[in-house]
Amino acid sequence: MNEENKDELAELIRKMLSGGQIDPDSLSKLAGLGANPALISGLFNQARFLMEPGKVVNWDMALAQAQQIAKAKQKSSNAVIEEELKKACEIASLWLQEVTEFSNPNPVKIFSRELWTKDALPLFSKLGTPVAEKMSKALAENLETLLPEEMNSVLQPAAQFIQNAGAAIFATQLGVVIGQLSEKALAAGEIGIPIIDRPGFITQNVEELLTDLEAQKSELIIYLALRELAISSLFYSNRYLSDQITTQVIEFASGLKVELGGIQEMMQQVDPQDPESVNRILEANGSFASKSPEQEIALERIETLLALVEGFADALAFEAGKRLPNLAAAVEILARRRATAMVAEKTFQVLVGLEISPKLRRDSKSMWEKLNKEQRDDLWRHPDQLPSRAEIENPDLLITRITSGGDDFDGELRKLLDQ
Repeated sequence: MNEENKDELAELIRKMLSGGQIDPDSLSKLAGLGANPALISGLFNQARFLMEPGKVVNWDMALAQAQQIAKAKQKSSNAVIEEELKKACEIASLWLQEVTEFSNPNPVKIFSRELWTKDALPLFSKLGTPVAEKMSKALAENLETLLPEEMNSVLQPAAQFIQNAGAAIFATQLGVVIGQLSEKALAAGEIGIPIIDRPGFITQNVEELLTDLEAQKSELIIYLALRELAISSLFYSNRYLSDQITTQVIEFASGLKVELGGIQEMMQQVDPQDPESVNRILEANGSFASKSPEQEIALERIETLLALVEGFADALAFEAGKRLPNLAAAVEILARRRATAMVAEKTFQVLVGLEISPKLRRDSKSMWEKLNKEQRDDLWRHPDQLPSRAEIENPDLLITRITSGGDDFDGELRKLLDQ
């Protein structure tokens, strides 16, 4: 870059950081990007959000990103599949009464992919905001390391922009993931936490799953309904669960340290002439957080609770579905689907960098199967008595605790209240 262009670039930066207007044509020409000035103008429209004090996460931008992906291959809902899902939920509700006292009286909701992203965003924003805020704060605290030394003269005006940049990156990343999940998720509770207070299904995705099957389609729909209602009823009947997971995510975020080198490396990979390059890079990079020993403990707690939920749903759906002649085949089909779609895994990978262990989930199912209806429900009613990771991996420890009197939850609660 010659001296003349350097002076022009410095002037452009000064205008941007002071809140002035920038001519997209000039910037495109100066940068040698060859990009459409309208594209650059759009980027600056988004950048204005980053300049505003008090702004942390632009969830509207995340939703727009998600819905753009969701609508790309969206099709009209199949009325026949809708009706089958609703009938299956009626059957599932009756069968689940035999294996748990938990229930959800709300009617089933039918989603398009786009509607799923809209309903999912509040939950994702609730879980994602603590991480985004911490990332924003970390970037602000390390502002000087992000800019060349010669830029120190314009450092202060850039503070608000840089402080919100990490949150914007996180929101964009989350929007991409939500959009991708809308193409894979079958139900409202598939990420491990229900996105709404009702059971629900994305009919297009269910229909695509059924397309590849030659038989037992109705049985698979019933088993899918059993599993969805098991999760939905568990959270509906135990309202603390969502808050407990959120609290654990906040505990993780409290010690978050942002890998600034990772963000800088990511920005160097962006191709200005290929907007989709941002999506690909975000997906490949995952979380920019490094993990301390305390955070590893927090992640283990999150993983354990999610495994308890998933294993509980698997165990109840299997026990309640024993009337189905081809139950084992239905279980296998959904297990394969879950292993490839990895909806819950991708959700918590982008939120907190958590790798969920499939083995722990299988061990959880085996553990719940060793307990009866009353024992299972009582454990969920007393969150301080939920099985530990060690008890999931070795159910005999849990059975010993329960049979030795450790299951007298009400008595233990009274002791605590009397202190």
